Amino acid sequence: MILRRIIILCLLPLLFAFSGCSSYISRIVLQSLNRIGETIPDPPHMITSPILPNANLAVSWAGHATVLIQIHDKIIITDPFLTNTLGLVVKRYVKAGLDPALLPKVDVTLISHIHFDHFSYGSLDLLPKNGVLAVPQGAAEYTPDFGFKEVDELKPWQMIERDGVRITAVPVQHFTGRYGFDGAWMGSQGYTGYVIQYKEYTVFFGGDTGYNPEMFKEIGSRFAIDLAIVPIAPGSSGGLGSRVHANSLGALEIFKDLRAKLLMPMHFGTLFYGPATNPTESIDLLRQAAAQQNLSDRIIGLEVGEQRILF
Repeated sequence: MILRRIIILCLLPLLFAFSGCSSYISRIVLQSLNRIGETIPDPPHMITSPILPNANLAVSWAGHATVLIQIHDKIIITDPFLTNTLGLVVKRYVKAGLDPALLPKVDVTLISHIHFDHFSYGSLDLLPKNGVLAVPQGAAEYTPDFGFKEVDELKPWQMIERDGVRITAVPVQHFTGRYGFDGAWMGSQGYTGYVIQYKEYTVFFGGDTGYNPEMFKEIGSRFAIDLAIVPIAPGSSGGLGSRVHANSLGALEIFKDLRAKLLMPMHFGTLFYGPATNPTESIDLLRQAAAQQNLSDRIIGLEVGEQRILF
């Protein structure tokens, strides 16, 4: 107990830096400090074959917001968080379901925003560098030279096309800054969602976002989305979540506004944001709400390390 208190006192400056970003981040740090010395459990599944044969559209969930998207021969990874900790302090509640050493290639790596749990430098170091790294407007100055073939900083609605894969940055509703204080001058830069198009398939990745009907209806009107990958935590239990984090009910509304065919929830079960540490609470609520609206067959609920061929 004495050692734990000494460690907490030594790490208080880091906690204050995180708390400048958000109260929920400070809760993550405090919970992690209380878990110093605990073993991180293995995931329920492990992705042993990242590239699936005969898959037109497939998804593999490594945990949190890290999704491996396969569209035919192309591999896209979102917000790679593959290390056991963030900044040597914030601990996962379950290990990542993907060993990046198994990836023969990654065509596109997408970073939705510059928060530590989505823009993990240590995780990016572990990935193949043969493809494109896409980051939101304002994130270039936070992006070290990892050795990627190409780095693109995208403004809202800006599109790039590389080897037939179209990546469009689309607006979402979140907040900016990496160290707390820097959010004061970044304004609305530093966070984004993405629409991925390759051949006949279109995938939306929301990163972190709160619910904004006008925003998502506009995206839904511009694209015919097959799969929407949407966060379901840590939104508040009331209503549709907080301004910057949709909860399960908010994610379902985003899905409907996008007019997508399928919904894959993510951003739950890896880090916890309050006194409750039930890893299935968010997904249970989503499934219950989807059943009440006759949408159960359109929900792709994966466990960490699980893969699914959709088409």
